Amino acid sequence: MRYLPLAPAEDRALLDAIGVARAEELLEGIPEELLLGRPLVLPPQASELDVLRHLESLAARNRPFRSRFLGAGAYSHYVPAAVDHLAGRQEWFTSYTPYQPEISQGTLQAIFEYQTLICDLTGLEVSNASMYDGATAAAEAALMGLRLNRGRNTVLVSRGLHPHTLEVIRTFIAPRQGLEVVEVELRDGLTTPADLQARLGPEVACVLVGYPNFLGGLEDLQALAEPVHAAGALLVAITQEAMAFGWLEAPGRAGADLAAGEAMSFGNRTSFGGPFLGFLAARDAAKREMPGRLIGRTLDADGRPGCVLTLATREQHIRREKATSNICSNQALVALRANIFLQLAGPEGLRGLAEQNAAKAQYLRGKLLATGLFEAPWEHPFFNEFTLRSRADIATLQRACRAAGLLPGLDLGPYGWPGHMLWCATELNTREDMDRLAGILGASRC
Repeated sequence: MRYLPLAPAEDRALLDAIGVARAEELLEGIPEELLLGRPLVLPPQASELDVLRHLESLAARNRPFRSRFLGAGAYSHYVPAAVDHLAGRQEWFTSYTPYQPEISQGTLQAIFEYQTLICDLTGLEVSNASMYDGATAAAEAALMGLRLNRGRNTVLVSRGLHPHTLEVIRTFIAPRQGLEVVEVELRDGLTTPADLQARLGPEVACVLVGYPNFLGGLEDLQALAEPVHAAGALLVAITQEAMAFGWLEAPGRAGADLAAGEAMSFGNRTSFGGPFLGFLAARDAAKREMPGRLIGRTLDADGRPGCVLTLATREQHIRREKATSNICSNQALVALRANIFLQLAGPEGLRGLAEQNAAKAQYLRGKLLATGLFEAPWEHPFFNEFTLRSRADIATLQRACRAAGLLPGLDLGPYGWPGHMLWCATELNTREDMDRLAGILGASRC
């Protein structure tokens, strides 16, 4: 625990320094109806040892799972010990982008390397210095598409995007007058080409498609890119499982103009919901509409190479109200971990990990279908995640899994696909774990 002592005498000294008699005076600008009007209901003060024991008792209520088969945007992957060791070195205690950047060459070099790796993975020329998470990266990509296609006011989004991502995109665009988000329907778990073609028009700035999508399906970007580009719009690939880049064709080489999504799978843990790592990449011609920060390389007066903060068009810099984004932190520490992970793995290592994910997902799907409790709602390629229709009560199946120390797949009913489950397998799932899962489900027939 971090120890932050503050004695009453220190409180008084702080208030005297700013000329305030009581701390409550600092709240006078808040309307009365918004104030609580009473003290917080907190337990009585306790010793440090008692507080620690209480926290340990709370932590003991967490249920550890031997194996996890839940993905849906947050994926469990192995993090090598070297990532923790290197990211924990003193020089990285904070890797927040500095406001006097050129004196922090190590930080800028690490971010520059991260950008280069994202460009390699996406097949695009420019990447920014990371973003908050995949959902906000997707929303920023949509806004970027609107800026690049000025005069157009509509964003088409495939219903195959993660539902939470769709909510964030709508939240970003809703306050902007005259802009519209329109969904494109799915057929057999993939974006429907006919519905996409029917919705394309001169008002459409960009089209966002999952790659892979929320249901695990692999969209044919090249087939979708043709009608999108013919309509003068941009194709944006949204990836929620970045490990797929070790297996799939890079979106930039498959027809996408922008690529965005979630990269927490590289060297970062799920850790109760974060931290996440948004990425955004584009073609070189679009670099001046990129939100956030970009790190570049140049030569100093003596001809020595160095890194610089360039095209930092946020509101704290010279662009002010014309800034492309108000991103206040690029989460460079999370990007640093991704940088270390990818450089440790290398191209062959990343492909090897991706092959394990794809092979284990195929094995898991076969085992689940063999139980007789599930059926395949459609047949199309997938990476490490897939959807099955359940013949049994999903809540009962999930309870049986949890009782055995296994984290089951996601019930898709609340997301619009009743009776369906989304299952995931990664390199952390052993054959024994998958066989055990199938046995437990088979014994819990209902």
